[in-house]
Amino acid sequence: MIKKSTILKVVTIILWILIGSGLSFVLVSGVVKERAQVCKEVVVSFMDDKLMNMIDKEEIYNSLWPSQLKESPVGKPLAKIDLFHLERQLEKNPWVESANLYVDNRQTLKIDIKQRTPVARVFTPEGNSFYLDESFNLLPLKTTDFIALPVFMNFYIHPTALKASDSVLLSRITGLSKFILNDPFWLAQIESIYIQPDNSFEITTQVGEQTIHLGNRSDWASLFYKLKVLYRKFSAEQSWGRYSVINLQYKDQVVCERSDVKMMLADTSRIDSTLLVVNPSNNNIKLNTNPSKK
Repeated sequence: MIKKSTILKVVTIILWILIGSGLSFVLVSGVVKERAQVCKEVVVSFMDDKLMNMIDKEEIYNSLWPSQLKESPVGKPLAKIDLFHLERQLEKNPWVESANLYVDNRQTLKIDIKQRTPVARVFTPEGNSFYLDESFNLLPLKTTDFIALPVFMNFYIHPTALKASDSVLLSRITGLSKFILNDPFWLAQIESIYIQPDNSFEITTQVGEQTIHLGNRSDWASLFYKLKVLYRKFSAEQSWGRYSVINLQYKDQVVCERSDVKMMLADTSRIDSTLLVVNPSNNNIKLNTNPSKK
């Protein structure tokens, strides 16, 4: 007679064979099913809430599949779509900060895009123009789009050869740009900012013919507060055309110049009430405690 232990071993072996065969069948069926799944559609979404997209869905689609009829993933097996490769391909676009691709349970290829945000437009000495974002990336212009941004002239920095001093300048450009963008008055009033050879800033405005020197300072709120106070004085005295230069680069004072008179506003804590007038012909200084009187 066959021993019970032997029968048990045979039954156990048969059970394991059946279990293995079942698992193999399930796995093979899953693979076959997965390979049979095809992409039903492609959906592009922008993950940032912007008033204007500098790239559109058609541009994204064309950058991934230039020949849409031959290369489009729609109708093709999902298993053959290389998501990582497509993400890297999208991130070659200078306007794409990041891309995330995945397939949902409806067999839809989802493309989530985060765009770069320009904060300034810069012009090189040669006349070339780019957008600049707050991470110091130069972005190509879009001929069909217009963005109201601060304009910087004489931008000489080459993005592939940045020096430490360049990073300081780029930080000042983006800082001033964001300050202007947050103030509708200055965004409308400032026409352009010229970058001097020593990296100081010089502003040209829409109203008034003054050249405004900011120097190498970066305390934008303080500088433009003084300038706004001075504008109120010009309006009250109807003296917009009197001065050709406004110099804000000195601490606690504003210097206004014309051919025959230099005016200095001192002690900016009391800028509305204290006025120094300097006559360059004899360097005499006269303290005028009532600026409304000439």
